[in-house]
Amino acid sequence: MLQQEKACTYIRAIVFAPLWQSFDYVWSDDLGEPQVGIRIAVPFGHSKRVAVVEQVMTSVDEQETTSDLKQVLDRLDDKSLYSDDYWGWLQRASHYYLRTTGEMYELALAWAALDKQRRFKCLNRELLLYIDDDLALAFTSKRALSLASIAKHCAVRALQWRVLQAVREGALEEVWEKPLDDTTRVKTRLQLRVSQQQAVDALCENNVFYPALLFGRTGSGKTEVYLQIAEKLVAQGKQVLILVPEIGLTPMWKQRLSERFEYVSIWHSGLTSREKIAVRHGLENTQVLLGTRSALFLPLNKLGMIVIDEEHDTSFKQQDGVMYSARDMALLLAQALKIPMVLGSATPSLESWRQVKEGKMACFRLTERVHQHTQIQPEIIDMRGSTSVLSPQLLQRLKETFARGEQAMLYLNRRGYAPALQCTACGYVPQCRLCSLRLTLHRKEGVLRCHTCDYKERVKQTCDQCGEQAYLPLGSGTERLEDDLLAALPELRLARFDRDMIRSPKDLTQVLTGFEAGDIDCLLGTQMLVKGHHFPNVTLVGVINADLGMNLPDFRASERWWQQMTQVFGRTGRGKQAGKVVVQTWSPDASWFERLDESKAEDVLDEELTLRQLTHFPPYARWVRVVFSAGYHEKAIVAANQFAKALQSWDEVKVSGPMPCALERLSGRFRFELIIRDETRQHLPWQLLPLIKKLRVPSGVRRKIDVDPQDLM
Repeated sequence: MLQQEKACTYIRAIVFAPLWQSFDYVWSDDLGEPQVGIRIAVPFGHSKRVAVVEQVMTSVDEQETTSDLKQVLDRLDDKSLYSDDYWGWLQRASHYYLRTTGEMYELALAWAALDKQRRFKCLNRELLLYIDDDLALAFTSKRALSLASIAKHCAVRALQWRVLQAVREGALEEVWEKPLDDTTRVKTRLQLRVSQQQAVDALCENNVFYPALLFGRTGSGKTEVYLQIAEKLVAQGKQVLILVPEIGLTPMWKQRLSERFEYVSIWHSGLTSREKIAVRHGLENTQVLLGTRSALFLPLNKLGMIVIDEEHDTSFKQQDGVMYSARDMALLLAQALKIPMVLGSATPSLESWRQVKEGKMACFRLTERVHQHTQIQPEIIDMRGSTSVLSPQLLQRLKETFARGEQAMLYLNRRGYAPALQCTACGYVPQCRLCSLRLTLHRKEGVLRCHTCDYKERVKQTCDQCGEQAYLPLGSGTERLEDDLLAALPELRLARFDRDMIRSPKDLTQVLTGFEAGDIDCLLGTQMLVKGHHFPNVTLVGVINADLGMNLPDFRASERWWQQMTQVFGRTGRGKQAGKVVVQTWSPDASWFERLDESKAEDVLDEELTLRQLTHFPPYARWVRVVFSAGYHEKAIVAANQFAKALQSWDEVKVSGPMPCALERLSGRFRFELIIRDETRQHLPWQLLPLIKKLRVPSGVRRKIDVDPQDLM
């Protein structure tokens, strides 16, 4: 009797590519039983791609010829990397942000894309020879080898799966660096005020989706609320995810978390591959995961709460690739997992404030600072007619502060020595060759640099236009401020805190630790400086140019200016000594300064929200920004016009454009935009998806789709 032929198994996979359809492949028996949610390596055209198994099948569609199907090359995981709730969340997000599921999966699983750096060592060579003699060729010593090194020694099919099988059998062992933790645990807890305790109790009692805004003025003890909630949840065997907007905040947070919790993991782009692999292996035991926006995608199987600190910050919005908002995606995740979520800020976003006003989000107000000093009244300095970067009044306040043994922060949101050079003979200002921007002078490097595309050129002695030696710096940046400050106060222990000086986590930790220890008198820097840092000995904050950012062509400019200035003011007076703020401005009579009173924060938010409602602007409308770019002006505008024409018959939305972007040329590409506006919030972005799928992007043109855009430049 003839033996019955074994039926083939097929899988349908979502390939990491900007393609809307799934692809079918033949499953190989030597890869074990296929599972939905595992990553695989597949042939794709003339290349090899990573994909995620979407479906396991015993047959394929009739229109497909099974003989034409290609075979899966390798299996990258033992089991699914996410639960069903996580997969569903990612699919929902891909629909909202108008991206393919493959693009969203590739973004989310970037934490798992370090397979080639994973290291393995041989525990039992005889066993390895028995179960996989080909693999044994790579392990001639007890030295740990990376997967990339193993591949060089033995070119075999399905290498990663074979290595994982050898680990399961006990022949190999994966090794990674265990993070050192020398932090002393602190058992004492701060006594919470009534308002803080109410927030802790309410959030710990809710085991359902419960979004809440922790609206507390700067220095009011929001962090202590987060910590005590986390302690209660960890005691119940749950995990907590805390997202912060900047890497610069992680050292302070890590210190405070490590004092209370045994297993704290940190995740951000500044980690090395080995550090990221160690975090991945420690996720099961992690009690609190702290990180920037990408930490949102690490799977925490016992996640009990998500915290978004400084929820208003625009750094939570990705500005390239899949342009997602970590704050909004975190809300969707909390909803999918049915867990509470806390959004904390002294200056909430209008999106969150609208949710509070409409009763869709709880709000807990912390109206008192931990150290109750009198309300800070900024000293406004009129800089009209002044040619100096530093006013005599600010210099005097600095001297008085340092004489008392206290510290100061100076804020100027401009890097470099000067934002431009100008020839005083003919008026020429050097421009970036690739962007519609002036080049910034970095005098110590001797270069002019573009802060958008990083193009740079040496500073020339003579003008390119007229040949005269008449270049003069225009304006001031942090580098010039540093020079002028040291010239005025030569004994000052000063550190600059901007992206030119802070280039690694080590630099960051060194400066912040030195400032906290009192080894640095004054910290000067850009917006990196003012995001949530807590230094009790800082009693003076100086704003060098308060007018920056107020007149940008963006309807959110006034909201962001208020948020930024309030956060700057909040860096002082956080200890036992009262704080002072000195503000230098060329518009001393502007009504803006009346907003800078934290007791009036709700009035400011209500006023701005009413204005948005009257003008039908977000958050009372939903916008989608579509940007077309090309190396040639004509190609970009033709593609933009084609898209606009396809929208003409859609009466439910309004379309602005095509028009040149505020920065028309960026990195050598001309840019044109359309703003699609839905004042009912019922049609966008979902109903735009069929058009996105239908309209092909011409060769040489890039199309960037930004749902709920935060940057209109």
